[in-house]
Amino acid sequence: MTLSQALGVTAGAAVALVGGGGKSTAMFLLAREAVARGGRAVTTTTTRIFGAQIALSPIHVPATEATRERVDAALASHGQVLVIGEVEQASGKAEGISLGLFRDLRAWFPDAVLVNEADGSRMRPFKAPAGHEPVIPPETTLVVPVVGADIFGKPLDDDHVHRAELIAGLTGVALGTPITPAVVAGVLAHANGGRKGVPPAARVVVLVNKADLAMAAARETAERLLREAAIDRVVLAAVRGEKPVLEVCRR
Repeated sequence: MTLSQALGVTAGAAVALVGGGGKSTAMFLLAREAVARGGRAVTTTTTRIFGAQIALSPIHVPATEATRERVDAALASHGQVLVIGEVEQASGKAEGISLGLFRDLRAWFPDAVLVNEADGSRMRPFKAPAGHEPVIPPETTLVVPVVGADIFGKPLDDDHVHRAELIAGLTGVALGTPITPAVVAGVLAHANGGRKGVPPAARVVVLVNKADLAMAAARETAERLLREAAIDRVVLAAVRGEKPVLEVCRR
């Protein structure tokens, strides 16, 4: 099973990846899978991504040059294209695109899979969103909260998670407490956590990445998440692996 199949991503889907623990890897895997089945994919971000992540795409188009014709030419050559904002020389990070450009991309290429990295995690496997994030366009049809299973058992602090105090506030767990499936599920299922900013008509599918490192904890997390009716399913994965999908958990 491909990651696209596990998440239910088909031609014309508009996907927002949020959280931490493998968003960029998952985004470009979805793009490659779309091309492999004869489709097209546009990848982008409404926040920022690192320069090293830009290199994961065979071609990128700056937002300032992202006309329908320019993006279409890139898709004709490679099947997929990354559209990003200006690259900051100091940090090496690329700025996100505007909601207006996202809407244009959706309208220009309605048959393409459009995948958006909608928030940042400072390379941490687990996070809670701040007030200004995530930036999920209203055209989004699928929101995928992502967490890395390497977080289980680690202390709730800023060395291991992004915004530890916000996680503590959402779950009522004290800082420094070991992170359990209950903590992870509590954040990802929360309306101000993993489900923050989800458009009314969008599905929510949680992706537990690196699940092979802690399958028992990943399965318990999935069981807890599926108690929330808004969660469609939970995918246990290792997106860098030969077989990225390990299990698909449904209620």
